Amino acid sequence: MSKLEPAVAVRQGMDRSLAGTVTMDASVKAGNQSINLTGKMDPAAKAIQVTGKAPGPMEARLIGDVAYIKSDSLNGDKPWMKIDLSKLKPTSSLRQSFDMKSQTGIIGGVVSAQEVSPGQYSGTADLGKAAEAAGTDGTRAGLESTAKLAKDPKAIPFEATVDKDGRLTALSYTIATKSLGDLVTDMKMNGFGEQVSVTAPPAKDTEAASEEMYKFL
Repeated sequence: MSKLEPAVAVRQGMDRSLAGTVTMDASVKAGNQSINLTGKMDPAAKAIQVTGKAPGPMEARLIGDVAYIKSDSLNGDKPWMKIDLSKLKPTSSLRQSFDMKSQTGIIGGVVSAQEVSPGQYSGTADLGKAAEAAGTDGTRAGLESTAKLAKDPKAIPFEATVDKDGRLTALSYTIATKSLGDLVTDMKMNGFGEQVSVTAPPAKDTEAASEEMYKFL
């Protein structure tokens, strides 16, 4: 079996990681602010469960196009808010946050990569090219808005780890921005193939998002 070009190994590794069930730990830091999330997902079934701090404690569940979110910042009468994602614009940041490909979309724009040690890669990505390669409008819009913030959107440094089965298990990249300092994203992926089951919270603890709320989402 011939060895893949480094850039191809990284791109294919991302696709393989998201091909089945997976657990992802992600952190995003901007200055002294940070978001830390752990998500278990079954992309084929559109089932995702996310817990973490963003910056306060939150939990989110996605079943098909219906999202349930529990967070103090929502100020609802009940613990969980029910949101129909199909009512949101493709560019909605909430909608994008449930799209794992938008979190890892930078990989579509890899322009250079080298294997620095077995399974360890480093290189640069072009956010414009990543946006062109993006499969959904939301992913594309997210990458385009990130590109506008970046000092040099054509050369975003990244590091990635690919396991012996050709799956990406770690990805980190730093976007130097014009006004927010460095945005540092760090992801780790594991639990490939483990069963993921996501259940809706009890109806008595759930309220539907108001039409007014959808304007802000």
